[in-house]
Amino acid sequence: MDWDNLLNLFRMENLIYWIVTMIVVILTTIKQFNRQEKNNKFKNDEIMDNLLKIEKQNVKMINLLELHSQDIKSLKKDVNVLEHRVSRLEDSQVNIYKHLGGKEIDNT
Repeated sequence: MDWDNLLNLFRMENLIYWIVTMIVVILTTIKQFNRQEKNNKFKNDEIMDNLLKIEKQNVKMINLLELHSQDIKSLKKDVNVLEHRVSRLEDSQVNIYKHLGGKEIDNT
């Protein structure tokens, strides 16, 4: 057996081993990137779903706030009407008291 042939065979075997190793490393890296990309896509979809849920809840809350705002405005109007009626009743009571001959009472 010739030593040169043996060395050439050994070098060739190393070259083949190196090529196969590089191919395995490249394929493993590609597989890992694909897995990571798929995982990121899943998480992004999950985040988008959660954001949509939050948006729907925000719309519901805004609608409730608008409804309560209208209720508060209505209650304010009712309070103003009642204050006006109470004032008129107080004036009426004072006028009746004066008419009956009583002295004016200062409630201030």
